[in-house]
Parts: sequence; structure tokens; C-alpha cells
Amino acid sequence: MLAALASVFLLVARPAGAKEKKPVTRTITGSVLDPAENGIAGASVELTDLRTGKKVEIYSEQGGHYAFADLKPEDDYQVQASYKNQPSDVRKVTSLIQEMRVVINLHIPPPKSE
Repeated sequence: MLAALASVFLLVARPAGAKEKKPVTRTITGSVLDPAENGIAGASVELTDLRTGKKVEIYSEQGGHYAFADLKPEDDYQVQASYKNQPSDVRKVTSLIQEMRVVINLHIPPPKSE
């Protein structure tokens, strides 16, 4: 009986140096661009988790680059940029796509003339 328990324990126990599997996550990256396709640094980029309603806001870096990492692949998201009170279109990422690295470039329209 003791030998049977010991063999079950050996099958279940992990080696001391074994690492747990890292969960699979999604990353949404891209650039915020002006009408001439130049990157805009300092634009506000907002990500909304459509399941929870949680919003995260970051600012685009040099060249207009932005990135949201460690996102749950089973959730749907929307992303939108804004610069000098001019918003981009809202873009959505659905949980139905298989890609774990999604690239979305956000275009800021020219200022409206008054």
C-alpha cells in the first residue's frame, strides 16, 4: 500500500525547478498617425475591456507607437486615440480572432475648420 502511494506521489509531484506555464495573453500594438501618416507622440490612447468596462489610458511614444500587453484573449476590446481634441475612429478587437499580437494603427483626422 505504501509503495502504491509513493508511486502516485511521484506521478503528481513536479520537479523543484519546474516552472508553471505562463498564461497565454494578447497584445494590441500600433501607431497613432496624422493624415500624412506621420507618427504622433503624446496622443492619448484608451483601451476598453468590453466585458468588464475597465478602461486604461496611455500616451503614444516617439513615432506614435503604443502597446497594451497581458490582455485576456477571451475578452473583447476597443481602442481609440485622441490628440488635441481630435478623436480617431473606434477600433475593436474580438475574442473570435486567433492572433495573439494585433496591430491597429489609429488615424487622427485633420482639425475641423471653423
